[in-house]
Amino acid sequence: MAGELDRRLRLFETVRAIPYATDGAHDADSLLAAGRGDCLAKSAYLGREFRRLGYPVRRVRWLYRLPAEPAEVLLLASREDVHTATEVRIGDRWVLVDATYDPPLARAGFTVATWDGHHDTLPAHPPAGPLWRPGDGPEPVSLHPGPGGPRYREAFNTWLHSVRGPRSPGG
Repeated sequence: MAGELDRRLRLFETVRAIPYATDGAHDADSLLAAGRGDCLAKSAYLGREFRRLGYPVRRVRWLYRLPAEPAEVLLLASREDVHTATEVRIGDRWVLVDATYDPPLARAGFTVATWDGHHDTLPAHPPAGPLWRPGDGPEPVSLHPGPGGPRYREAFNTWLHSVRGPRSPGG
């Protein structure tokens, strides 16, 4: 049992450590090669690896409000976006496992989840509506980016990089 718990925790921590970025991977297959990815990539990779460990997995999505930083967020048609995370069946219950944000992003106020391997993590973003799961009908959709999307995405990723700070030699 301790071996299973250790594998779950190690997987969560490995995925959480991959830098979050919206200009990186958007799917599980390219996440490791890109070295960074968004919630779609990180949750898909986490789900795939939990399946390899023998756990049932499902995707969960919800609407949330984008952070107020960087200022280019005001260029978007809406600050409403859709977040994607993973639920894993552990024992007789579904557990939210959200490894979206890497630890350095806590400096900017992002929710960097911790996990005990048994209970829900905190979600990366508080839901601004109901959670969607497979079979719940149409998936939530984002109303942005609109014409300001590319400028916002570039500014957002530059801001994330500045929050992390310079990389140390060999790191």
